[in-house]
Amino acid sequence: MGIGELAAISAAIVWASSTILYKRFSHHLSPLQLNVSKGIIACALMLLILLIMPASPLPQLTSSWAWLIVSGILGIAIGDSAYFAALRNIGPARTLVIESLAPAIAGVLNIVLLGVWLSGLAWLGIVITTLGVLLAIKPKNPLPQVEHSIYIKGVGFALLAATCQAAGMVMSKGAMNAEQIGSLWAAFIRLFSGTLAVACVFACLKEQNLKQAITLNGISQKQWLFVAVFFGTFIGLWLQLISVKHTDPAIAQTIFATAPLMVMTIGALRKEPMTRNMILGGIIAFSGVALLVLS
Repeated sequence: MGIGELAAISAAIVWASSTILYKRFSHHLSPLQLNVSKGIIACALMLLILLIMPASPLPQLTSSWAWLIVSGILGIAIGDSAYFAALRNIGPARTLVIESLAPAIAGVLNIVLLGVWLSGLAWLGIVITTLGVLLAIKPKNPLPQVEHSIYIKGVGFALLAATCQAAGMVMSKGAMNAEQIGSLWAAFIRLFSGTLAVACVFACLKEQNLKQAITLNGISQKQWLFVAVFFGTFIGLWLQLISVKHTDPAIAQTIFATAPLMVMTIGALRKEPMTRNMILGGIIAFSGVALLVLS
């Protein structure tokens, strides 16, 4: 297992841990507010580390800057906002099912944008991992009914999130293929671009409270939001860029998609009940990841 795969697994673990906390704040802050809040906090942390750590290579090519900026706008500004909106409209179970399409979308975009084709074994690994995740997250009891218009809106947001996040990963790979770039600089440029884009949307939507997103006034237990941002956005995004730098974005995205299994593992450690589907799906999914590593 290489650096890219190890970083992807680590990113999935920290994202899974922080998702539990982010869900707590998705009903106190709008998707755009939550995106700005996490972006500002994580950008500040990244900038602090970049100032004190040894020199890391900045992008030199205009094309690399363009790849990273567009990647941030698509993957973070649009993708993350759509993800939070999907959570609010159709809940985590339905959102995660649709999000499992992201690896396949990344594989297709990899061909279209970068001209890189995965091996047959890698595609088999993607399919097996996706099926395992879908089986593991299948609810034991029927999900509560959602009003049709809200359901359609939520599914649309989830599909948009999966597509934009996959595109963001592939574009990041495009920048890193062009020249040597520090992973933290790439993560900072992506995150800053995405956060700035969301802030610009705030300027156009006067009903959104930008001040609350920045100050977090009226939000209780905000220390847990800082914990979620530190692990899920600061550490998680850095690990994602390390992963994309050292492996194929479709493979990295597939491993990221195992995050729900990490959530279930955390639940098991907290002595929450495990279903047969969770155990069997987890075994199948990690078998798929093993195939990806072998490929």
